[in-house]
Amino acid sequence: MNISKPLPLAGAHNVRDLGGYPANGGTTKFKAFLRGDSLHGLTKEDEDYLDSYGVRLVIDVRGNNEAFLHPDRLDKKQMKKLHVPLLDHIQSEAMLGKVPDDMGNMYIGLVENSKDGLKEIFACLAETEGAALYHCTAGKDRTGVITMLLLKLAGVPDGIVLADYAVSEQYMKETFEKQRGMLEKAGVKVPDHVFCSKPEYMRKLMEHIAAEYGTAEGYLKAAGLSAGAIGRLRGKLV
Repeated sequence: MNISKPLPLAGAHNVRDLGGYPANGGTTKFKAFLRGDSLHGLTKEDEDYLDSYGVRLVIDVRGNNEAFLHPDRLDKKQMKKLHVPLLDHIQSEAMLGKVPDDMGNMYIGLVENSKDGLKEIFACLAETEGAALYHCTAGKDRTGVITMLLLKLAGVPDGIVLADYAVSEQYMKETFEKQRGMLEKAGVKVPDHVFCSKPEYMRKLMEHIAAEYGTAEGYLKAAGLSAGAIGRLRGKLV
């Protein structure tokens, strides 16, 4: 099973294309949707690369404080930028708030408490021309939830959706180690699971979506996304 690998960017480590996965009626398209970690370290060459890759919309789902402290390094005029904060109670609170004791429960809380934000994100993803890149800080949690919903909307098998989520831990290993070191120096002890992307975390959310909404489409409809937008998303995905 080939799981997406990061694009060759110097200043980001987990920007990946959702293309190439088996889906309903074929394979997910390349250069439609990209998931990513923080873009504040992008170089001029990175920005040119994303521009030539076809990125025309960048959605930053980090909290206000995260986005203010580490603004995206993107100046291309043809790239539309959107900021829709999704609070994850970890990065969005600089790891100083109450850290969730279960990542799966955190993801369930996110989809239940951020329906307006997720509706806005998916509506914009449906309308954009060209590739859309959405990102948080690590490209693992908030970005992982959005990715799961997109891939399930396309009919990608559960095993591949979980593998696409799980691989972030590997790609972000170096960054997480630095982050952990900085936090420990500041006297902040963060549990190991915060830096992990074990498949069971995302599986717990997927089971919740199945039990409460039936499908990813059922969840997005419950969040207020129109049938037209859902159809456009599927058309862009497969």
